Amino acid sequence: MLAERFASRALPSLDGHCYYTETAHERPLLQPLQGSATADACVVGGGIAGLSAALALARSGVQVTLLEARRIADGASGRNGGQALPDFACGIEALERRLGDDAALRAWELSQQALRLLRQRIDEYGIDCDWRLGALSLAPTARQARRLRRAMQHRRTRYGAQRLQWLDGPELGAYVHSDRYAGGMLDPDAGHLHPLNYTLGLARAARAAGVRMHEHSAVHAIRRTDKGHALDIAGARLDCRLLLLAAGAVPGAPLPRLRKRVLPVATFMLATEPLPEPVLPQAHAACDTQFIPDYFRATPDGRLLFGGGALLAPGMPWNGGRLRERLRRAMLRVFPQLGDIRVTHHWGGWIDASANRAPDLGHLGPSAVYLQGFSGHGLALAGLAGELAAQALLGGPGRCADFELFARLRHASLPTQGLLRIPVGAAGSLWGRLLHTL
Repeated sequence: MLAERFASRALPSLDGHCYYTETAHERPLLQPLQGSATADACVVGGGIAGLSAALALARSGVQVTLLEARRIADGASGRNGGQALPDFACGIEALERRLGDDAALRAWELSQQALRLLRQRIDEYGIDCDWRLGALSLAPTARQARRLRRAMQHRRTRYGAQRLQWLDGPELGAYVHSDRYAGGMLDPDAGHLHPLNYTLGLARAARAAGVRMHEHSAVHAIRRTDKGHALDIAGARLDCRLLLLAAGAVPGAPLPRLRKRVLPVATFMLATEPLPEPVLPQAHAACDTQFIPDYFRATPDGRLLFGGGALLAPGMPWNGGRLRERLRRAMLRVFPQLGDIRVTHHWGGWIDASANRAPDLGHLGPSAVYLQGFSGHGLALAGLAGELAAQALLGGPGRCADFELFARLRHASLPTQGLLRIPVGAAGSLWGRLLHTL
């Protein structure tokens, strides 16, 4: 029975001085929900997944209200590394083991479809978000390079990914000016963009399609009613027939039983001043193969954006200056030539990671679904998941085969106590990483 109260998680704000916020397009303020309202469908969460679902529902003729606890795109969708990649955070090999070869092949096709859908939306809605093609996977050690190359060959052989290219030696040096890496894989069909401007573009498209949006409208409780669902918001109530939860890792969401299945992971980024010489001559995005990876890319104005993650429990103190300096040292391990370059921005954000790093999609009854657990790999995938969730809601349980494919994945529940969630979640993710070909 869906009648649960949302639990506060006291996630500290990691806002800092965000390059994306400073360079964002127009961002209108949307009023909180007030009084009593009704809708055919309610979407909780104003990130890529929620906005994509709301847009798909509205285009199908459904009256949609979207509720966001903070501001549209304030979560991971608007603060991430900006890398739009195929595959999954857990790797396609993990889905082969869990789902079988045929289902894994379909999952791979869907990850490619997610990239195409992202580019289609950019074109269809005229979203100005600095889209650029090309992404690198980089291996810091010879052993990781061998694994990465085997993974590339596996994708080429089983999934027809013939455009993947292996790079090493001088050839790799033409793409990244660093001696840190033993080899790399180029995906010319992946890419990178300004994630906040992309997500705000989705929001504009959804509003134009008739979606009613309310910011600063955190949901405190959900109850099932004869006609669907009743959502309690501070000083307001919304009744709806269909419900979609896509709140990710923001404070106060999702439902407690779903919260046990994801671990909030803090990720941090910095931006440099414009570089006198590019360190990524082809302006591709890059991510390495470490357990907690470094990731970086160039901006159109010649800056370097550099990011990395950290495991923090809800309620744990954090020191923005200390983390900024640690991230700068990580950048200098990759690019020691940037020692005199000034860091102009640094910020953080929370992502929701599942223990096995596979996306967690599922049903909460005949008229409610949820999306979470993209584990830092959701810029493209979350958009497709929103479309699939809309189809699942409109068709009913079992009617959207692609949604059901992901709903079949089993996810472990993590301890609810903060002191246990971090080591247990880290151990589960590390085990998945050891099993993963990369």
